[in-house]
Amino acid sequence: MDNLNKVKIEVAGAGYTIATTEQEGYVRDLAKEMSDDIDSLMVRNPSLSMNDALVLCAIAYLSEYKKAEANCDHIRSQLKEYLGDTARARMEADDANRRADKLAKEVEELRRRYGV
Repeated sequence: MDNLNKVKIEVAGAGYTIATTEQEGYVRDLAKEMSDDIDSLMVRNPSLSMNDALVLCAIAYLSEYKKAEANCDHIRSQLKEYLGDTARARMEADDANRRADKLAKEVEELRRRYGV
């Protein structure tokens, strides 16, 4: 791994040092968001243990990740379709332009031939 940053964070009162290539501010923002989510869960459900809150957060994050991944896959397939449509349209336009040029030459030849 190149250019690892060591970032000290705190999540739900526990300190961690993360070795990452991400920017420190980004990692700190993630840690704060996770800590806030855990705190919120524990306030709403005082009987939850820290481990329960961590597991629930992990499941929620994984669910969001899977949905985002599926959405990205869908967008990629749409993009492939659009690119295919664009390539077909470009080929059709090129073909139409060639036919138009050919017809324009034929018209010009007929005008010369018949003096119009």
